[in-house]
Amino acid sequence: MCSVPPIGGGCARLVRAVDPLSPDQSAGPGAGEPGALAAEVAPTAGPAPARRALAWWLDLYLAGVLIATFAIDQVTKRLVRDNLPPDGSIPAEGLFRITHTTNTGMAFGLFPGQNTLLVFASLIGIGILLVFFRNQPISPVWLRASLGLQLGGAAGNLADRLTLGTVVDFIDVGVWPVFNLADSSIVVGLVILAWFLLRPSAEGLRTPKRPLAKEQPSGPEPPALASEPRPPGE
Repeated sequence: MCSVPPIGGGCARLVRAVDPLSPDQSAGPGAGEPGALAAEVAPTAGPAPARRALAWWLDLYLAGVLIATFAIDQVTKRLVRDNLPPDGSIPAEGLFRITHTTNTGMAFGLFPGQNTLLVFASLIGIGILLVFFRNQPISPVWLRASLGLQLGGAAGNLADRLTLGTVVDFIDVGVWPVFNLADSSIVVGLVILAWFLLRPSAEGLRTPKRPLAKEQPSGPEPPALASEPRPPGE
């Protein structure tokens, strides 16, 4: 029933203005049907689940890199502790050896005797990493690889400090200070990060900049001037 007096077809026009689902012949066939509106809205909701699924898999990849780094570091340290006495080496001489040493300082033997301070520094460093990596213009796969290596290495050395009061080192290369796999993973993660942050843009190297073309005035071209009529007899 029309609640507005039908003056000049006003009721019909009001129904079309209030109810967007009412049929409208001027918009073409099927324009006022609910199915047509759903068909227009449905495609816009499609990419959101795909983006959420991709973010979930990337975070799972980050967790996998972190756990693998931590586990390998702890297993290798346990093998060294169980099979080598302190200061023992395999082989006894050579450029590359497995040497059982302990370290109360930072990576590569820096700042020895500062275990308690370095425990708090490790916790602060892990928090800074998590905040710093949130908005970096790096490929999400490489970003999470770098973050997973650094977090896994930091967690491995932190676990040693909390359980043993010192960090087990065993990779002995020449005159370089003895280190472990956790130190190596932190360095590799930092190298990946530095590579993506400091390298020049690959897109800029491949595509040289071209000068912008001058904009042509828009609008209809002016009509050509008609030629003047010649006098008769010429």
